[in-house]
Amino acid sequence: MPRTIAVFGAGSGLGGATAARFADEGFHVALIGRTQSKLDAVAARIDSPTRTFVADITDHARLAEVVADIGEIDVALSSATGMDEVPARPVGLTAQALRSQLELRLIAPVELTRLILPSMLARGTGAVLYATGISATEPMPMISNIGAAAAGLHNYVHALRDELADTGVYAGLLLIGGIVRGSEAQRRFVPDESIPMLEPHALAADLWDMYTTRDSADRVVKQPVPEVADLTTA
Repeated sequence: MPRTIAVFGAGSGLGGATAARFADEGFHVALIGRTQSKLDAVAARIDSPTRTFVADITDHARLAEVVADIGEIDVALSSATGMDEVPARPVGLTAQALRSQLELRLIAPVELTRLILPSMLARGTGAVLYATGISATEPMPMISNIGAAAAGLHNYVHALRDELADTGVYAGLLLIGGIVRGSEAQRRFVPDESIPMLEPHALAADLWDMYTTRDSADRVVKQPVPEVADLTTA
């Protein structure tokens, strides 16, 4: 029976690349996102049976409906971000600015995990993969609200992995230190590609490796630093 990967936050960057990588390994694919046209564009690039589901993962009732409609999930990736988010510095950080990030980057992934884990545990196999920014472990004042939510997810995944030991179910977090080429963030902040970026297919390979090796709770991937020419003379 074909295995299924469900990608929650299936955009044109990491989500789409990960779906394609797992499809290449024989997985069927379920794509979940907020916009049907974007899901269709991602699905068109995947060479495997693919279903799409429109949902905002912060809508817990809709999330439960989607999980039920997909059926048996062998691997889930939670990687949703929001380009309507407002970064905030710690001085003057409002409850609303923090709450929106907690809902998207911590509470929704935890709720998703609660919905899909019972089936995986009953079968004794499965994996829940997560992706978030490096601010989870390296605080950045300009995005303190995002970092606080990401840090919470980092803590949760480590605790979850420990609790899942010897169950056959794996939990792992990819910490991304940079802008992913082709993502909504790249189109919004660096449309001219003027800085080095992380390649989505390489990040997807990291997630595949984490899934197959299951040897760590997290993996850090950072944006390459531009080389500086050596201007010294002999």
